[in-house]
Amino acid sequence: MNVKSALVIGMGESGKEAALLLKKKGAKVVVGEIKNDDKMEKEAEKLRKKGIQVVLGPHFPNLLKDKEIVVVSPGVSLRIPLIQEAHQNGIPVIGELELASRYLSGQDIIAITGTNGKSTTVMLTAEILSRAGFEVKVAGNIGIPLSRVVRKPSPIIVMEVSSFQLETVEQFSPHIFSLLNITPDHLNRHCNFNRYVEVKSNLLKKLKAGDFAILNRDDEIIFPLAKKTKAKVIFFSERKKLKEGVFLEGGKIVACLKDKFVIPTDNISLTNFHSWENVLCSVAISAVYKIKEEVIRQALASFRSLAHRQEWAGEIEGIDFIDDSKATNVGAVLKCLDLVKKPGILIMGGRDKGGDFSKLKQMIKKKVKLILLLGEAKPKIKEQLLSVKNLVEVDSIKEAVRIGFKMATKGVCVLLSPGCSSFDQFKSYKERGNVFKEEVKKLKEKVEKKCRI
Repeated sequence: MNVKSALVIGMGESGKEAALLLKKKGAKVVVGEIKNDDKMEKEAEKLRKKGIQVVLGPHFPNLLKDKEIVVVSPGVSLRIPLIQEAHQNGIPVIGELELASRYLSGQDIIAITGTNGKSTTVMLTAEILSRAGFEVKVAGNIGIPLSRVVRKPSPIIVMEVSSFQLETVEQFSPHIFSLLNITPDHLNRHCNFNRYVEVKSNLLKKLKAGDFAILNRDDEIIFPLAKKTKAKVIFFSERKKLKEGVFLEGGKIVACLKDKFVIPTDNISLTNFHSWENVLCSVAISAVYKIKEEVIRQALASFRSLAHRQEWAGEIEGIDFIDDSKATNVGAVLKCLDLVKKPGILIMGGRDKGGDFSKLKQMIKKKVKLILLLGEAKPKIKEQLLSVKNLVEVDSIKEAVRIGFKMATKGVCVLLSPGCSSFDQFKSYKERGNVFKEEVKKLKEKVEKKCRI
């Protein structure tokens, strides 16, 4: 791919890495970032020192002058006027993922998507492959843009791909594509669920004979999508015994493929994986690479949970605090509540992404004693769940932690599983989770100090 002049829209990690990649490949690069504050000015200076022009503030049409291509960061809506004008002027608009993939040659790309569980499955898959002796790098929505990895790629790249990235895919086609699950999410961006499903599954049509599609047989949305691909389909299932595929049976993981193998699950803690979907998908991918069952078993036994995903955040006087800040949609909250053994006080809220919180009613009746609401989505959640459970509105994570502790009794957990994005009050789900953990730590110190007096 030979580009002489490019505009990159958005100066997050993906945008910066795309700009640096284009510059390295000889292009004249301009970055347009609508935010104009001290932090962005510092980031802009770093790029300017590398010979990249940066324009902060409103996106004026002259940014498109003499540009051969526009590269849009995943967080930027494709409906903004500048992108619409680029389309009208016949300037190609692609995403950072698509851009970076055009500079790859000969690598095995494993692309994993789904509404929930992507990061865990990516890291587990990379761990198994590494243990088996393969040279592997992870990339994508997990926080490592492909544009960075492309500069020194490994023979296998395991990627987390989001719906925002998949919106702008044209030529990108992995060797293995996996769909973990599809439940409503990001409907504020994709407009409706049908469009979201279409975006999530669009790589199936790009796979070729000789490629592999690893699909969740238990997901009623995903199962029919198998007809869309020319690739070899491998199903995985937690509920069904499969003639061909990977499934659970009698406390064991069974792989019925060209080489059949069985892995006992007695030494596997599901809390490290959050869902059998994540485990079974990784095992299915491992089977494609003919990895021995003992290597897979060792990786499963040693794997540890990623931060902010049903992570134990501390215990105060017999009350456990759980950080599930990564649960940014209704489906993730359902999975978390399903795994929680203790009754809980649930902290929810943030910025709504178009979720239907009423789908939580049955699970909340079984597992939740009280809901603490915070953030922009408070009115919507209250309206949809008021008939099910007592709700208390709070203004901050700090207040939620303290009220949760006050209202809980020994044996009850306080669970942060928001079902919303963090962007009303925080920069990311990570910051939200870290604030939660810090407030739990402060409260614990306060309670213990009081006990010593």
